[in-house]
Amino acid sequence: MKISDSAPAKTILFGEHAVVYGEPAIAVPLSGIRTHAEMHPNGREFRVISEKAHLNRTYKQLIKGSGLEVLLSRLMTIIGISELPSDTLKITSDIPVASGLGSGAALSVAVIRTFAKRYHKTFPTEFVNELAYEIEKIYHGTPSGIDNTTIAYEQPILFSKSTGFTPLRADINKLNMLVIDSGIRSKTIDVVTDVRNNFETNEQYIRNIGTLVRTAVNALGSGDAKEIGTLMNENQSLLRKINVSCPELDEMIDIGMKNGALGGKLTGAGRGGNFLILAKDKDHAEKLASLYEIKGLKVIL
Repeated sequence: MKISDSAPAKTILFGEHAVVYGEPAIAVPLSGIRTHAEMHPNGREFRVISEKAHLNRTYKQLIKGSGLEVLLSRLMTIIGISELPSDTLKITSDIPVASGLGSGAALSVAVIRTFAKRYHKTFPTEFVNELAYEIEKIYHGTPSGIDNTTIAYEQPILFSKSTGFTPLRADINKLNMLVIDSGIRSKTIDVVTDVRNNFETNEQYIRNIGTLVRTAVNALGSGDAKEIGTLMNENQSLLRKINVSCPELDEMIDIGMKNGALGGKLTGAGRGGNFLILAKDKDHAEKLASLYEIKGLKVIL
């Protein structure tokens, strides 16, 4: 008998970089791309298989102290078992690794919920979120908690250092949003450091981003796609002013805008990585996706 569960990716819709300086940010789940965890008996020994990660190991063969090894150990303690079952844990994922989309947190949430089903346990979302956050510390050292919270609750989240996390009432799935990989790689630490070193120059732009995020909360709540697109464009303009975009990324976003997109912006650290394009409707999204694919870019969602 197969038992399975899944968890979505996440992205920052508004407020990246400004959130570091006390301003709010909005993260949203990307329900269309997910990590799946499936367990089924094999009659021999517990084994983890992930073709994407080139992983085919028993529990004892996992790297001691790795995120997955610690998670499995914690689950044994929580469930009250001394050893893992003679099952295969198969992990598949549509979420690119190391792309700012929360692949690590999605893996943790999917595995936790699959184990809960396997042992007929009911884990409250808050508990799932807290356990996933423990594992995020292994992956990221001092994570903000944005990834695991957005993914565990699978709803938009408003976050700031002063107020913590606030779930937002918004159906992000009604937005025709594309997530596209620019193909450009940059180091997050370099971008963050540059913003910090130029904080005096950047401060007003950073505060303006915070104001924009507060406006975006209402736009999301009302589902006003046109207003959300306008705010995305304004956010991108401010991100350019603090020098976290790049000419190549600007050009890629401009392709969407010239072809009728409601809005476009980078997501995450910037100077590469992923960017978001908001289409008018489903048909328009498909046309834009085809356009980007023709140009050799990978449309993640």
